[in-house]
Amino acid sequence: MRKIDVHHHYLARHYLDAVGIDRVTTNASARSVPNWSPQWSLDIMGRFGIETAILSVSAPGIGLDTPQQTALLARECNEGQARLASDYPGRFGFFAATPLPDIDASLDEIGYALDVLDADGVGLLSNYRGTYIGDPTFWPLFEELERRKAVLFVHPTAPAGFRGLESISSSTLEFPFDTTRAAVSLLYHGTAARYPSVRIILSHAGGAIPYLAGRTAALSERNPDFVLRGSEDMLPSLRRFYYDITQSASGPTFAALRTLAPVTKIVFGSDCPFAGDRQLDLAAEDFSRLDLPPDQRAAIAHGNAAFLFPRFNRSAG
Repeated sequence: MRKIDVHHHYLARHYLDAVGIDRVTTNASARSVPNWSPQWSLDIMGRFGIETAILSVSAPGIGLDTPQQTALLARECNEGQARLASDYPGRFGFFAATPLPDIDASLDEIGYALDVLDADGVGLLSNYRGTYIGDPTFWPLFEELERRKAVLFVHPTAPAGFRGLESISSSTLEFPFDTTRAAVSLLYHGTAARYPSVRIILSHAGGAIPYLAGRTAALSERNPDFVLRGSEDMLPSLRRFYYDITQSASGPTFAALRTLAPVTKIVFGSDCPFAGDRQLDLAAEDFSRLDLPPDQRAAIAHGNAAFLFPRFNRSAG
């Protein structure tokens, strides 16, 4: 079955040189990165039936010492991703990187990436220096994304000032927890309802959101500052998000997600190149074991993503 992979990372040498391999590997479960190349991705895609990969920059993102350096790296990453999309038509798309927390520079980069480079959407991290993406600080970006009815891919990063369990990588626990925090921030500040045309994809099945949705909805009723609170407001908002099943297709995880979200909101993701062969094999086995009718399996594998990214909708020509 062909797949559209919405969670596939751009790990070019120029990016690693700028950010530093140590910063990239600090959060990784393997404490290392592969010697990535476009051919590396294409080989993996061929092995696992991935027809198209939507590239994005992973944690720790592109933040450098100065706003100018960060903006330059965002531009270099976006132009590098755009070249791959052009060099391998139909095989790669990309989410634009943004030089946050600089709002003005990020708005400029979004315009350039979407209008000139033909980006397929925008990628944001779950938090920037401890401020989560639902915060009104980021509303100018959401206003632009709303105007464009853009797709927003949210990838987790390490929470600011919190080390977690020292012997366990942030990607193991803190990343899904930080996706959870980002999602709740979108509800707390009302951002999800304020900008309803922004199609938001949450990584890793939304982290702990499927499991904690009922508890969060119930307890939010006690907090008058929670804009989207209670089951009547919060749960419908959560059902409007998209969720990728990167490393999240095991039976219990998928059952919780499926209880919260309709099949039409679930998309496929691999986490290449950070996911190793063993993790990819296990994820493929988990997906194959899910008790799904063929039409729902096909929708998750490629149909739902093809709706979000029409240029990769092969069935529509």
